[in-house]
Amino acid sequence: MSYLPTLRRAHKGAIVLDGSAAAHEQIRTLADLYREDPEGVGDMLIQIADLKDQAERERDLDGLGHAEHVRDDIVTELLNEIGGAEIYLDPRDNHHALMQARSLAHQARRIADAAQRRADELAVLTTVARGAREERRRPPVC
Repeated sequence: MSYLPTLRRAHKGAIVLDGSAAAHEQIRTLADLYREDPEGVGDMLIQIADLKDQAERERDLDGLGHAEHVRDDIVTELLNEIGGAEIYLDPRDNHHALMQARSLAHQARRIADAAQRRADELAVLTTVARGAREERRRPPVC
């Protein structure tokens, strides 16, 4: 089962994209894998940690070496074993959301058009009213 990230508010009104539900599920799956094959999973985790140290040493030597790439490959392999990190969206849901967005856009255009027509009417009425006031303020012609 995949878990979509959620938006939540953090301190001082900051918005955070929270992926902890997916991380919790992956850690639980990793624990299950460890129970099934503690030696294999444990060796992978130790190898990842050892390669981290080696990659840092290689970085100090102007990036020479391949430890970081090997480490990334092992992490990717382990991540795939626990369900991966990709979230596939149901195209039917996407289609439904697209149709809703198009409908809202159409309604918004209709509202904007009606508002623009009313604004144009008010501009004409204001111009006419202004002309009538100016006519009344003029001194009578004798």
